[in-house]
Amino acid sequence: MILGGKFTISSVKQYGFTLIELMITVVIIAILAAIAIPSYLNHIRASHRTDVQASMMNLAQYLESQYNASFNYPASTDIPTSLTAPSNISSYYTITVSIGTTEQTYTITATPTSNQNDTQCGTLTLNEKGAKTPTTTGCWK
Repeated sequence: MILGGKFTISSVKQYGFTLIELMITVVIIAILAAIAIPSYLNHIRASHRTDVQASMMNLAQYLESQYNASFNYPASTDIPTSLTAPSNISSYYTITVSIGTTEQTYTITATPTSNQNDTQCGTLTLNEKGAKTPTTTGCWK
């Protein structure tokens, strides 16, 4: 409304947000991110642990099939790298196989790399008897 060529207070419309409203929004987003990001990263680490366990079982299955054919486990150098370093986990875990001196036993070990950043769960081992030995409890299923 114009009175005498001047704008009155009632005719001026506000557009946009105030600085306080923007800062409240930023704080809410920061709080949500502080909760969501660590939870997401823990979920990703857990999925990598599941992947390495599946890879260890595939490797154990290969070793057992070789044992059934020759009554000896193959030498560590004869194991295909696709089983000891699968592409989906090789940057997160290192899988090593140690065959016993009589070629009647084996131990598969999965050790987290620095990319996994999983210091609380540690390594997992699997032997020819199917026994799993985690270095810590609660992380490995």
